[in-house]
Amino acid sequence: MLSTRLWAWDGSDTAAKLTDPNPLTKAERDALVQVHNRALQCRQIVISHDMQYAAWETPYWQELFQRSDAIFYKLAIGEIAVDTANKLSIESNGKFQVDITRGHADVVRDEEVRQQQVAEAFIQANARIAASQPRPQMTTTNCTWLGNTLNCTSMR
Repeated sequence: MLSTRLWAWDGSDTAAKLTDPNPLTKAERDALVQVHNRALQCRQIVISHDMQYAAWETPYWQELFQRSDAIFYKLAIGEIAVDTANKLSIESNGKFQVDITRGHADVVRDEEVRQQQVAEAFIQANARIAASQPRPQMTTTNCTWLGNTLNCTSMR
């Protein structure tokens, strides 16, 4: 249910996910909570593995998880739209890749780098298209990262 709207990182993502101005429906928010709860279990496996075999990675994973949680909470309460959540997810993943590859260039697989580059190209193309369109009179939510904290403001 969620993979049709949220960025899935599975190679099936399209630019259309970056132009969805609607929040998740109630059923989608419920599904998101379920997925998030399962993801929390997976995170523990990642952290446990890194603590034992690659402790240098742990802070980067924790920062990624913190940013992911910030996006999750705002999306789950309907504070941000799907397009905003997808853009923030792409930005967060890009920061993670940059951080984790400093001094360890081989840690991110080529396919993951390619998917990130495609996602960022979608964002840039979408921004160019949006800039050329007249702006509708509706509420817009703008979000920025302040460290790993998500700061969102709504403007009309």
